[in-house]
Amino acid sequence: MRTFSDREGKSWKVERIGRTSGIVNTTGGGSGSLGPADIVRFVCESNPDEAERETTMSAGLLGDSSDADLLSCLEGARKIRKR
Repeated sequence: MRTFSDREGKSWKVERIGRTSGIVNTTGGGSGSLGPADIVRFVCESNPDEAERETTMSAGLLGDSSDADLLSCLEGARKIRKR
């Protein structure tokens, strides 16, 4: 688990919640082999009304990622609808 701040000063927690298999559908014409990726979830600690977000990143890189890398992932992550 890591914490960082976004451009607006909101505090975010990010943690790995799973890992993909790395198996891909090759019938779509994709090239190269893909390895497993970590599924990460972002939760805004400073604003509980902010939607959680999820995305993938290369397996094992969460701990070594810079705050700038995490911010880039956050900005591209899909929002999770609250139930």
